[in-house]
Amino acid sequence: MTVVETERLCIRQITNEDAKNLSKVLADPLVMQYSTVGVHTEEQIYDYIANCKKQYDLNGYGHWAIYNSATDEFVGVCGINKHKVDTDDVIHINYRLATDQQGKGYAVESTLGVLDFAKNALKLKAIHALIESANISSVKVVNRTGFQFIKSAVFRGFKVDIYQVAL
Repeated sequence: MTVVETERLCIRQITNEDAKNLSKVLADPLVMQYSTVGVHTEEQIYDYIANCKKQYDLNGYGHWAIYNSATDEFVGVCGINKHKVDTDDVIHINYRLATDQQGKGYAVESTLGVLDFAKNALKLKAIHALIESANISSVKVVNRTGFQFIKSAVFRGFKVDIYQVAL
């Protein structure tokens, strides 16, 4: 089921059929370098898919698969999740692109698409981003998409910078 369509991308719910493509992101040490959960095994990828489905049913959102609309080529994943950071519940955006899809503007495009969905379909008022300061590429994405730095915090044992955008 398609959730968001942008100029070049189709962002849709993840299914078991995406497992092989998801390994291009979730099992790649370079892509997962700044992940708080690390590189995934094949079994963990299926657990990830099951969790995505659970989040769709529970919250109406989660992580989604990104495909190129023209070629149907797998690009990566993006989406929003709710977590507790310090004492606050925050809904934050997350994205990971396959290495051969990076540098094409897809992170910015998918982020803007997900923010539009969060505002118009989910009626959310703000979205956060949790980024390790060394993750310069992700910092550039949030800066290009209207996020502002709020504070630093510890999330899952990692020091992260918290950014926010009002919707």
